[in-house]
Amino acid sequence: MSEQIDIDLQIGDAQPEAVFALIRQRADAARSAARLDLFKACAVLSMREQPSAHDFADAVARTLEQALGRTPEWRAPGEPALSFDESWLLRLIERSLECDTASVAFLISSRVQRGKRASLAYLVNGLAERLEAA
Repeated sequence: MSEQIDIDLQIGDAQPEAVFALIRQRADAARSAARLDLFKACAVLSMREQPSAHDFADAVARTLEQALGRTPEWRAPGEPALSFDESWLLRLIERSLECDTASVAFLISSRVQRGKRASLAYLVNGLAERLEAA
């Protein structure tokens, strides 16, 4: 998608701070980027030969507002405290990394509009898969 941000992602060693640093930086960059439709983001990523974790993180950050039906609260990169939205998203990514499909489904259904749940799950699971492979 746009610029790549270098972050040491060590998900195998469970570094949620690194994961969230990536998400926050993508969300910060997304504020000045054009809006991205949730369904279009999924279609574009599914057509790419090898989308990266950065591509999925960018898509999550740029489409979360549409999935939630409201603007998520993003804290500034580097700020130690997490907003409720950030905590929820981090938990969602962690559960996806652990292949805990029941928790992923519960977390998504608790906050995401019905017709958008599968698309957000695709993006989060795609991000988790690429982080795990890193």
